[in-house]
Amino acid sequence: MTARPRAALAALGVAVATAALYFVSKGKWSDAIVDSGIEWAYADALARGRVLYRDVVYWFGPFTPHFQAAFFRVFGSSFRSLAIAGAAASLGILAALWACLRRVASPRDALLGAALAIPALLFMPNSGGAIIGMGYRIWHPAAFTLLAIALASAPAGRSPAGRAALAGACAGLAGLCRAEWGIMAVAGVVTAVLLARRPRPGRAATAAVAALLVFAAGLGVAVLRAGWRAVLGDGHVLLLGVSPETRRFLVSYSGIRRWPRGLAELVYSAALWAGVALAVRWVVLPKSGARRGVSLGVAAAVLALLGLSAAAGGAGGGVAFGAAPVACLAAIVAGFLRRGRPSGAALAACGLVGLLAFHRRPFHIVDGAYVGPPLLFALVGGVGLLHLASASAGRGADRRRLAVANSAGLAVLIAAAFGWRMTQYLGDERVPVAGTRGMLSASPTRAGEIADAVRAIRERARPADELVVLPEGQLFNALTGLPDPLRHELLIPGYLTGDNEPEVLAELERQLPRMILVWPRPTDEYGPARFGDDYGRRILEWIERNYDGPIAPSRRGAARLYVRRGAPGSGA
Repeated sequence: MTARPRAALAALGVAVATAALYFVSKGKWSDAIVDSGIEWAYADALARGRVLYRDVVYWFGPFTPHFQAAFFRVFGSSFRSLAIAGAAASLGILAALWACLRRVASPRDALLGAALAIPALLFMPNSGGAIIGMGYRIWHPAAFTLLAIALASAPAGRSPAGRAALAGACAGLAGLCRAEWGIMAVAGVVTAVLLARRPRPGRAATAAVAALLVFAAGLGVAVLRAGWRAVLGDGHVLLLGVSPETRRFLVSYSGIRRWPRGLAELVYSAALWAGVALAVRWVVLPKSGARRGVSLGVAAAVLALLGLSAAAGGAGGGVAFGAAPVACLAAIVAGFLRRGRPSGAALAACGLVGLLAFHRRPFHIVDGAYVGPPLLFALVGGVGLLHLASASAGRGADRRRLAVANSAGLAVLIAAAFGWRMTQYLGDERVPVAGTRGMLSASPTRAGEIADAVRAIRERARPADELVVLPEGQLFNALTGLPDPLRHELLIPGYLTGDNEPEVLAELERQLPRMILVWPRPTDEYGPARFGDDYGRRILEWIERNYDGPIAPSRRGAARLYVRRGAPGSGA
């Protein structure tokens, strides 16, 4: 069988495996209450004509909710439309990833690397994937950043200044998703431009100016529509005024406080992957005396690192992804050593962006939110380093032999990743949440509580009623069809603070929604854990003064429903 039929057969196999993984994992990508509902709410509000920032408080750049709202306008407002938007974005992510991989590796390995990202990253559970989760606004800028680096590190051709400007524009779009990703994207593009050929500061400046112009134009439109205070004050788009609760969460989530254990996991994972690569090289290449001595010495060092890091607790859950920051650092070094070549430029740029992107989770990198997009850049670095290892094998026959072995290793990883994810999802005992078309799931008990709350709301609802869910749970707005009239839809700690609680309370008094559901969403990760006790006390006191209740929708849970006092149907 020639190369082309083999490639077509491999692509067909990946497509079939992807379809199978989709049906096995359907609806189990994210949490039904946390983040999934609010992501739906942002897109739904824009699709209904509300203005971002002015009518809906949003902390990030305007690209992502407008992108998703476009799908809502075409396919209707539902979690199915949200999943379609996620799937469409996933295709764009894969295309951008392939373009970047193509700069650092052979066409075969570029396709294999992109295929590996499907089960390992795009279908990551625990809200970490790209279909439905909390990471849309970092998956989208990651794609723009990969594309920007691919453009900036392209071989010399026509209109290099125009290509630099286009790369900068992609970086600006990344900033319109999240401002910090725009900064990282510009850093990656400038690095790629300066390392691709002879240093060209003018082209690097062109890219940076283009990024700034695109970012300023997008933000300027938002300010004109919503007002500067709504965008730059309430929205925190420029990362200003972040609350203490949010800072506490960032520190807690990063794992910095457990840095000895995290460092041990990082070293263990790095030593394990290095040992696998060394074993492949040792098996495939002829064993000359000098090469055997070097391999034995490196193998002894790797084994020593494995033993020491395992003894320090490194052999934990972060084995698969824990080495990602090390891969990024190695990619920076290797790319700098190969400066003047497109592969070196792309390798260093991706390594730099990946290393910067791991600021949210440098240690204990496991399945979950905020780690998938940075892992895209570590994947580019890892595949690029494998390609360099093949190129350093010496004789032409040895290089070809090692290149085939490395590609076979990637193929094995792809098969293992698909099997791993399918096993994970098949073992997930959550059941579909009624009314979401199978796009969200929960434990049987939690799904029953959700159904009971929806039933209680519908029994009391009248046309034109509105529903506020506190502190989070916009899933109920989607399932009941009752809109949230507040600008501040998400009211977990950080979004609801001591400073803005009077403003939120004034808005409640002004809007007087007929029904309010207090859902027991614990928020320990932010410090204050319980709404009405640890935070939001004045709001709950106001609700209890002005609303009948609490009505317990279910004996199985602690949800509390309030109906405005004196309104028909307010009795328990």
